[in-house]
Amino acid sequence: MKNILLIMKNILLIPWQIIKKYVKKVNLTPGQNRKRVSQTLFFITIFLFVVFALRLTWIVATDQVSGVNLSTKAKRNVQETQVIQAKRGTIFDRNGVPIAIDSSKYTIYVITDKNYVNAKEERLYANKDDFKKIEKIFKDILGMDTKYVSEQLNNENLKYVYFGNKGSNVDFSTRDKIEKEAEKQKVRGIKFEPHLSRSYPNGQFASHFIGQAGLQDSDDESKGLVGQNGIEASLNDILSGKNGVQVLQKNKLGVPLPGTVESVKEAVDGSDVYTTLDSSLQTYLEGLVDKAEEGSEAQELVATLVKADTGEILATTQRPTFNPDTKSGLYKDFPWSNFLYQSNYEPGSTMKVFTLSSAINTNNFNPNDYYTSGEYVVDGQPIHDWDWSINPGGRTMNFAQGFAYSSNIGMTLLEKKMGDKVWRDYLERFKFGTRTNIGVSNEEPGLFPDNNTVTNAMSSFGQGIGVTQLQMIRGFLAITNSGTMLEPHFINRIVNDKKVRQVTPEIVGKPVDASAANQTLQYMVNVGTDPVFGTAYNPTNGTPFFQVNGQNVSVKTGTAQISENGSYLTGATSYLYSAVAITPTENPEFIMYMTIKLPSNWKLDYISDVANPILTRAMEMKDTLAVADTGLETEKIKIKSYIDEKPNKTAQELRREILAPVIIGNGGKIIKQSVSEGTTVNPNRRILLLTDGDIDMPDIYGWTKYDTEKFAEWMNLEVEFTGIGNKVIGQSIDMNTELSKNKKLVVNLGV
Repeated sequence: MKNILLIMKNILLIPWQIIKKYVKKVNLTPGQNRKRVSQTLFFITIFLFVVFALRLTWIVATDQVSGVNLSTKAKRNVQETQVIQAKRGTIFDRNGVPIAIDSSKYTIYVITDKNYVNAKEERLYANKDDFKKIEKIFKDILGMDTKYVSEQLNNENLKYVYFGNKGSNVDFSTRDKIEKEAEKQKVRGIKFEPHLSRSYPNGQFASHFIGQAGLQDSDDESKGLVGQNGIEASLNDILSGKNGVQVLQKNKLGVPLPGTVESVKEAVDGSDVYTTLDSSLQTYLEGLVDKAEEGSEAQELVATLVKADTGEILATTQRPTFNPDTKSGLYKDFPWSNFLYQSNYEPGSTMKVFTLSSAINTNNFNPNDYYTSGEYVVDGQPIHDWDWSINPGGRTMNFAQGFAYSSNIGMTLLEKKMGDKVWRDYLERFKFGTRTNIGVSNEEPGLFPDNNTVTNAMSSFGQGIGVTQLQMIRGFLAITNSGTMLEPHFINRIVNDKKVRQVTPEIVGKPVDASAANQTLQYMVNVGTDPVFGTAYNPTNGTPFFQVNGQNVSVKTGTAQISENGSYLTGATSYLYSAVAITPTENPEFIMYMTIKLPSNWKLDYISDVANPILTRAMEMKDTLAVADTGLETEKIKIKSYIDEKPNKTAQELRREILAPVIIGNGGKIIKQSVSEGTTVNPNRRILLLTDGDIDMPDIYGWTKYDTEKFAEWMNLEVEFTGIGNKVIGQSIDMNTELSKNKKLVVNLGV
């Protein structure tokens, strides 16, 4: 292009060089000079005409000038491309009650530019005759000052008139009122500038758990709403859709004309997520926990209600909290962590539920054996019971009474009977130190106890070990389901384009057998009913603290020291208090687990006054909690390649897709997957992820025959199946056993 321009420049200079040459000639009369100049100018004119004709032909042929496409530039002058915002998916409770929905807010303005007309030259602006009507509409509906509106409308320097704060954040219902009134009075020029926003109609409602969505970059709406925390952030890819595009014609002033759409690429809306939460139970729990916070003045409270036979989280909340709609409750140093799964803590005596069940399962628990509490020394480290200061000589009791009394000495003796290796094996069976990977972000893994005799002993009564509340709930689910452990979950179903991914309960192991789990539930009843040793028995009125419609309630209380900077806090209430209540004992329906950290004052009523009414309400509603079949077509899921990906990140991604990931080994990279890339599967399909780390025998209870065969192939194991069915109910190689010492795996199958 540069060479062509240079040539044309040189051509254009030729005539002037010729004239210059003629002018310089001498011995010509004035008449001759005029004649020659006239001839030269004639030829120059012909020459220039030819040059411009060639240039015009070149432009028409190439449609470009200096590299600029003329057609594209012309279209820009008469067309405008606008983004069509995709609708963010709605978050519902289990029954379809909306929790988080798109709710555009608007800024109102009036067009007074007389050039603003449609393609038919019809007026679209407000004229002087409209002003008085607009003033009245804005006063009646928006409460605006009439004088202020008049001043703005009559400002001749403004073509697009805005009205400050009262004209901002107008909701849809208010917009609708204004538009109807304007139409009624035949007023033109009132327009609404939409702004994306997210509405939380229930206000303070599992706020940390649900989270918030907003604009990523202040007022930049091009990317739509983005999840900022909670499951709004965790499920952002599912909730977010894909924006579309439309092309509009513009008038001579460059203003887009309504009704002149030339082409459209439709937006794809995000998927709707139905959680397992029940709005009635959640709202009730919020009010109960408010009272507990007010009475205890605690720094942190967490309360969670779970359906015991499915692992569904029915209600969960924490304090401090906030209202995501009004932002009420937020302050400078507000804690954004979700204490359900983003906070490690030492659980205290509620851990004794797992110590007891493990001791029963290994035949190391005799309820009628006696011991004396008080002090017990492990490798020079004294361990005391909670009543040491008032009863230094201890009390004589049997192990069943010791559990009801929440005796640290009793649990230490049971742990030593089992042996450190066996106890640590059972902690792994209950999956402590392992994320649930239920699909949330930044989930803490917990802290497995250091492998020394003192810490192992302390972990038997809930000190020296770090857990999340979600991990504790997972362990309790094994006790309520006859030893079969379920993964807690918060997604009920995902609906997209009239297709559904429905979640089903997921088995993640069997740490103890049915007998051990059921016996543990019975011993937990004594915690609330034993008038001498029960820590949840109220001597003031001679009744259990935890009561639900006259049912047997399995209970365990806890009081844990809080470690900060390598040492435990001291003070009358410098503890984390907790309790788990399971009802009914004989056929568990619900689990309620609550923790209260650093209260200003303490009494067990702060937990029982939450647990009793919420469990009673849940029992009254149990027949209504079943979710009806949607009747929608099941959405299939296409498997991607996860090779070389990080295991936990991949597991969270798969869980959000409504699949069941199982991480095998302790490596940091996936090297094999049980379902090949490109395979289409149904929701809830188990996906084995083999890592590049050390591999011991996993708990394969609940696996399918295919899963087992794939694992055996990877491990070069000969596998033999016995029994009838397609679900593993027994394995010849115990969990956590080194596979290098085994060549054959015998698997018992059942239905």
